[in-house]
Amino acid sequence: MASPHRPTVSTRSYDGHERRHAHDHHQIVLPVAGTLDMEVGGACGRVGDGRGVLVADGVPHSFRSGGTNRFVVLDVPSAGLVPEAAVRACDAFFTIDGALDGLVRYLAAEAADRPLDPVLAHHSAGLLLRALEARQPPPISTDPIDRALALMAERCAESLTVAELAEAAGLAPSRFHERFRARTGSTPAAMLAELRLDRAEALLRDGRLPLAEVALAVGFSDQSALTRSLRRRRGITPGAVRRSR
Repeated sequence: MASPHRPTVSTRSYDGHERRHAHDHHQIVLPVAGTLDMEVGGACGRVGDGRGVLVADGVPHSFRSGGTNRFVVLDVPSAGLVPEAAVRACDAFFTIDGALDGLVRYLAAEAADRPLDPVLAHHSAGLLLRALEARQPPPISTDPIDRALALMAERCAESLTVAELAEAAGLAPSRFHERFRARTGSTPAAMLAELRLDRAEALLRDGRLPLAEVALAVGFSDQSALTRSLRRRRGITPGAVRRSR
């Protein structure tokens, strides 16, 4: 298929024959009914049952379907809607959450009898590509201290050891401790304590959990330990934090 000059949106059905090719435009396939087994650049998956696929231009792919099926297919020019790097960063197969499912149903209804008009197709393709970009997990940092900080933020309620943090950073414990202090001006233990108190204050301002549950949720043994830490930190009490909402 020749590269489209502008995005096109249509509905298609596929027979049971397996085909393999590549094209010079991006393609997004969204399930309406049935399933489509695909291999995209070495990754295998199924389009259907709440899963879609994005095939970047030039990527070899094969597909095969059996039984009754129907899909919304967006053919998108390789440039113009989102940066190429964003398209390449997206996983081929993606989960269709509630918001995306609403868009799929809308496109399926609008393109049921004929392809979408060019203006609507352009806006729909741009919206979908940006939605997929926004749903990608943040890239893993190559900086060892950034990796350790990310682990601490994710698991601040746990009793993380320097050895565990050094392993996440890919450094020997002594070297990790030295680089951590040079980067942050703090020790790992002190930073972890600050992260716990930040999380505790956020939960207290939210107001939905009692103090004892907040303490346990952020890694303190009991509410007294949390109260003492908050007082030492800023001379405040949990009640004062709640009243500051």
